[in-house]
Amino acid sequence: MSRLSETEKTALDFIESYILEHGYPPTLREIAEACEFSSKNSAYKLLRRLEAKGFLELVPGEARGIRLTRPSRGIPVLGEIPAGEPLIPYEELEEIVPLDPSFFGGGKLFAVRISGDSMKDAGILDGDLVVIRPQEEAESGRIVAALLTEPEPHVTLKRLKLINGRLELHPENPAYEPMVFTKEDVSLGKVKILGVKVGLIRRG
Repeated sequence: MSRLSETEKTALDFIESYILEHGYPPTLREIAEACEFSSKNSAYKLLRRLEAKGFLELVPGEARGIRLTRPSRGIPVLGEIPAGEPLIPYEELEEIVPLDPSFFGGGKLFAVRISGDSMKDAGILDGDLVVIRPQEEAESGRIVAALLTEPEPHVTLKRLKLINGRLELHPENPAYEPMVFTKEDVSLGKVKILGVKVGLIRRG
């Protein structure tokens, strides 16, 4: 990816900050004013350069048709995890959602993309982004992202229930069965809490 000029960096920083504050991109006029350009045409040419360098995409026909492809601030999406039968998640960073983490309480957060319908009765649908706060312990009743080691390492999203020393991961769909782990399973590392759900992002 090409390096940015000072003007390009100023424009990109302004666009990111604007999206974080307002939830949508700025207009050409607002970008021109931020970069001290005399015309919207100069701002448009700058956006085309940023698009050519891979930092954003321009959506034709929209007044605010700017989509950041690699924003530097926001909430990282770490991959897809199933809300049904667990599968190995993607490990690479998919994207960064340009939303201020303070909207979900702040701190170090990440998001995972949901695949499946086992949490639908909790309002979590296939394709949703669930925002997770990393932590190794959680209260009973919280929705958690959990790492399971068998048959192979994989991550799933379920509601945590702590019952008589057992750790149970319950779906929110009667078509699926809960996963039950004993104290020994926990001590052996067969299940590990990665974090708790603090928010949800649904697009479109």
